[in-house]
Amino acid sequence: MIDGGDFNIRHIRKEDLAELIPLLNSPEIRGEYLAPSMVSPVEIERKFAQDGISNETFERFLIVDKTDQMLGTIFHFKSVPYYNAREIGYTIFSAKNRNTGIASKAVKLLTRHLFDTLLINRLEIRTHCRNLASEKVAIKCGFKKGGVARGANFVRGKSVDMNVYALLRDEVQM
Repeated sequence: MIDGGDFNIRHIRKEDLAELIPLLNSPEIRGEYLAPSMVSPVEIERKFAQDGISNETFERFLIVDKTDQMLGTIFHFKSVPYYNAREIGYTIFSAKNRNTGIASKAVKLLTRHLFDTLLINRLEIRTHCRNLASEKVAIKCGFKKGGVARGANFVRGKSVDMNVYALLRDEVQM
C-alpha cells in the first residue's frame, strides 16, 4: 500500500470486485474523453483470479480514502514494447472528488513508486486533446508535453488526437 496522507493506493482485493466492475464499465464515469467500452465482469474476475490484475505488463490499483471507500483507480502499463517506459492512467469515480487534487497526488505517488521500484527511465500520460482536466494533472505532476499522436484513439465513433506527456527519471522532484 502507498500512503497518500488522506488516501491510500492499494492493490485490488477480491471483495472489491462487486463494487469495482460496474464503476469500470460506467459510461458516465468514463466520460466523454474515454471510449465507452465495457469489459465482461467474467473477464475482469478471470484476470483477477489469474494475477490480481497485477503483472509485468499491466497493474491496476485502487485509490481509497482512509475508511477504504473507493475514490478512483490508477494503473500503469507497458504501452510500447521497445520503450524503457510505462504509461500511467487514472480515473476518479465521483464528480465530487474530481478537481480536488486527488488525481495529481496519486500520480505523483505512483511516479515515485515506479521510479523507485522499476528499471525504467520514462513515464508517459496520454490524454484526449480536449481533456483539459487530465492535461492539468500531467503538467502539475511535472510531465512535459512531447507532442500529439494524431488520430491515435477511437472515442464515440471518431478518431481523436492524443496529447503525449512524459517525465524522465532525472526530472522527478523527489
